[in-house]
Parts: sequence; C-alpha cells; structure tokens
Amino acid sequence: MRFGIDVISIWSRKGVRRDVEFKRNCVNVITGGSQTGKTALLRIIDYCFLASEHKLPHDVINDNTDWYGLKFYINDKEFVLARRSPHEAHVSNDYFFSSMGEFPALPSANSSEADIRSILEAEFGIDDRVVLPFGGRALKSGSKVSFRYFFLFNTVSEDIIINTTTFFDRQDEERYREALPRIFDLALGIDDLSNIAARERKEQLRKEIAKAERRSSSLNTRSGIFDGEARKIASQAAAYGLIKEAPADVSAASLRDVIKDVTAPSMDATAQRYSEVNAQLFATNRRIRKLQQFTEEHKAYKTTLKVSEDSLKPLQVLMGRSADLVKSEIFDDLMSGLKADLSRVKEAVAPRRPVDGQVTSLLRKLESDKSALEEQLEALPKMPKSFDSLRDMWLFIGEARGKLDAYADAEPETSTVAGSDVSDLMRKMEEIDVRNVEEARDAVVYLINEVAMGLVGEASSALENYGNWQAIFSYRDKRLQLRKPRSTLIENVGSSSNHMFLHLFQFLALHEVAINKKSVFVPAFLVLDQPSRPYYGEEDVVDPEEVDHSDRAKIKAAFEMLNNFVARINRDYGAEFQMIVLEHIPASLLAGMKNIHLVEQFRDGNALIPASWRSHE
Repeated sequence: MRFGIDVISIWSRKGVRRDVEFKRNCVNVITGGSQTGKTALLRIIDYCFLASEHKLPHDVINDNTDWYGLKFYINDKEFVLARRSPHEAHVSNDYFFSSMGEFPALPSANSSEADIRSILEAEFGIDDRVVLPFGGRALKSGSKVSFRYFFLFNTVSEDIIINTTTFFDRQDEERYREALPRIFDLALGIDDLSNIAARERKEQLRKEIAKAERRSSSLNTRSGIFDGEARKIASQAAAYGLIKEAPADVSAASLRDVIKDVTAPSMDATAQRYSEVNAQLFATNRRIRKLQQFTEEHKAYKTTLKVSEDSLKPLQVLMGRSADLVKSEIFDDLMSGLKADLSRVKEAVAPRRPVDGQVTSLLRKLESDKSALEEQLEALPKMPKSFDSLRDMWLFIGEARGKLDAYADAEPETSTVAGSDVSDLMRKMEEIDVRNVEEARDAVVYLINEVAMGLVGEASSALENYGNWQAIFSYRDKRLQLRKPRSTLIENVGSSSNHMFLHLFQFLALHEVAINKKSVFVPAFLVLDQPSRPYYGEEDVVDPEEVDHSDRAKIKAAFEMLNNFVARINRDYGAEFQMIVLEHIPASLLAGMKNIHLVEQFRDGNALIPASWRSHE
C-alpha cells in the first residue's frame, strides 16, 4: 500500500504555521538534541489520525500550538488532515479535512471524525467484510477493524527499540494488544477478504443450523405436549358419551372438528373399542416377551456351541499332521465323523444368522405397535361417566373447545419441515469453500525468516558473536529471535544494540513481505524513534562526534541497511518506501547514502517550536 507523509505542520496560537517537509521514497532523518520536539512528531502523526487519547507534551509544544496537521498521500491521492490541539488530557473533536491536499491559511473545523474515518477506511481497503475473526476482553468478535490497528506495523518508538520481549508499540493497551494477532494474517496476505467472508458465512450458517436443530427439538416437544392434551380431552369426551369414540389419529385440529356437533351415543362402542385395543396390547406384549425369551435362549445355545467348537480344535491339529500319524483301520472313519461335527458346529456359531436379523426386525415392529396401542388407550375411557347436569356438560364442551382452539392455533410445524430446513442449511454450508490458511501462514513465516536472514547478513559485522546465527520469527509471540546454527537453542540475546538490530530486522522483513504479498492494508511507511539509543542513551553526549569508533561503525551499519532497504524495494518490487527517523546522530554519519535525506537538524536553537513562539506568549 503506497503511503507517506509530505508535511507535518503546526499552527501557533497567533496563527503562524511551522512546516517540517519530507521527501517521498527515501529515509528522512531529523537529528538533534533532547527536548527539541523530535519525538513529538511521531505523536502528532498519531494524534491527527483520530487518536482517542494523546501523548503530546504540554510544556512548550502543546501550550504554544493551536492546530496540528499532516499532508499525506495514499496510493494516488493526496489529503490534508488537521486537528485542533487537545485541552489538557481531553482530545479535540475539531477537524479540518481536504481531499485536494491543500493547506488552509488557518484551519477551521469542517469535517466530523466519522466522515474522515469512513474516507480513510475506504483508502485502506476496509469495508464491512474486514471484521475481527474472534473476540477478547476489549474487542468484540465480528466488529469492524479500525485502520489504526494496521499502524502497529508502522512505528517503532523509543520505548520499543531496545525492548527484549515486546516488538510492537501499544502492547500496554489492551485493545491494541488484542488487535495484533487478529489482523496479522490479513496484514501480510496470509488470509484475504473473500476467504474471511466465506468463513463468516459458514460460521453464520453453522449458527443457523444449531438454531434450527434446537427449534426442531422444541417443535417435537411441543407437538408431544399438544397431542397428549388432545388425547386426554378425547378420552374425557368419549367417557361422557359426547363422541362415539376417540379418533385413531388424535390432534387438536381434528378433535375440534369431531366434537363440533356433539351427540349422545351409547357407550357400548367406546367400551368395546377400549376392550379390543387392550386385548391387542396384551397380545403384543406377550409376543414381545416370547421373542425376548427366544433371543436369550438362542444366545445361550450359541455359547454352548462355542464351547464345543473349542473342544474340537485339537482335531484341526491332527488333520493338519495326518501324514505323520500311525493310523489304525478305524482312523479314517473316526476323523471323517469328527470333521463333519466340526463343520456343523462352525456353521451354527457363525457371527450373524438370518434368524438374528429377523427377530430384531420383528421386535422393533412390535415395540412400534405397542407405542401406537398405548396412545390409543390413552384416548379411550376406561369407564363410562355421566354429567351431573346439562350445565356441566356444556361447561365441559366450552372448556374443551377453548383448549382445542388454542392448541390448534399454536400447533407447531411438523418436524419434517424443520428437518428439511436443517438439511438445506447443511447443503449450503458444504457448498462454501473456506481455504485453510495454515499452509499460507507457514509459507509467510518462512519468507519472513528468509528476508530477515539477508538483513542479518548485511549487519553481521555489527552483531559480533551473532553474525552467523539464524533469524527465526515466532508467529505466536510476534517477535524475531536468533537461533544458534545447527542447534535448536534460541538465544537470549544480550546487549541493547543487538536488540535494536533485531527490531530493525523484524520490521524491515515484515514490510518487505507485505510488499511481496501486495498487502492493501499495511502502509509502505515506517517511523523509527532513535535507533541509536543503545549508543547515545536517553540523553545527548556532549559532542555526538565523540561516540566510540566501534559504536559509530554499528550506527552507520544500521543506516546503511535502511538505505539499502529502500533501494531493494525500488529495484526488486518496483515499489516506493518512505521512512522517518528521529535521531541524535551527527549528520556526518549519513554521508554517501543516496537514499537518505537529512530533513533538519534540531540544534543551535532550531527546534520544532520556534523560540519566537515562546517569547510572544
């Protein structure tokens, strides 16, 4: 993703503008002493890009600044974005935005944060499909990804540059700590939008299937309740003689129609029907018991035959060695008879005989018949009854009709319909092809290692003992490590200068891989805050030229690597890359590096906030 900053601007309280201009496609270096505002440039970039909090220093910088602004480019478009300075800890909601890339003489609020966010998300290729694949404590699964999360790949602050365990900024903030593993695959082309959309659709269908299955189960339960209530009403109506007999297939709707026009039949038919069904149930139970008894006896018979088979096993040995035996005149007859017995026993104890399957099928059918008969009996009265008065009869009829009307209206869909819904959803889910990203992930990690190894080779003289060690990227920890050659040992690298180089190796490798994979999410842009910190410390030395010769050589090796990186991106990928490096180093160290541009030196009274601004306050 082509991206860079052309100008960082600040406006004084008096409306005077101060510009810091950068060149595209090169390493822009601002060097100078402490307390001159170099690090504030990184914080201005973050603040202007819709930060919800700020780290701008109040003393000198914020106290003398009314607006902060950026002129930047994304792909082939130029924009200007400015934001009013914060008041104490509170960020401002006043924004100026120009899609033409033009600075105003003095900014005034003309755009909302929501509108600017929408424009930037569109330029970053973020739409409704770019969502978090899984949630956490601070981030919700399925929520839209912020373009700011991808800036994690674009800054290495002074707090991170020599950190031994943390290689990405903002990992002390839970939201960004959770965002990093969730956007990493998308950022480096391991996953893509179409695959994410397919995965989301498949997950949605999986949830719909689970919901449909629960609904189907609920429908079956409700159907059973309604049918049971309907059978109870049918039994009472038949007992009182209001209907001739309960229907064979009882449901709320059918029973409501049966008792619509009640008559007063004799109870003989109902009693006779109850007797017939009861007799059928008795006969069915008797057949079930006999078949179960037969099954148990058949099992015992086969067990006995199995014992007999075991006792005849020595016969197989004798038959196999018959040529070695001394035979009498009755040997052949004896062996022939025993062999026939053995064959019959083997056939009888075969694992599965037709009779076994027939008995199982018959038992299954009888159990089904038994359930049906029990349901019929439930709807038939055991003994005839009579109402105490005509009023009681009509009360019963009214109550029965009311219940049946309610049951019929609320009667659920059949489980067959619900089952077809589940089948249809299953078919749709199977038709969606979701690519497994494990292979792609392994390939990208291998590429990161390969690029990082080339960078290690470039800086081997500065790494001393680790110059020939292998660079290994830990996908789980999102950090680069060094492994001893021909060993599984991962070294706990000593020296802050070595850690600084590891950070440079990692970020340059990640950006080269992002460009190689044509990532539309990771800007081809990097801000490094004081990579020479291991040599200069947190404060300036009195004279930067007095840094030890060997340390100067290591610092120069680091900048030569940055210089060569831009050249390689231009040459091998036909792409551009911009860096902004905030430093303490003397300008003399940059001599002869054609891809490095010295922006300004914040020395000898020159600083981000001009002295004239402070003197007029």
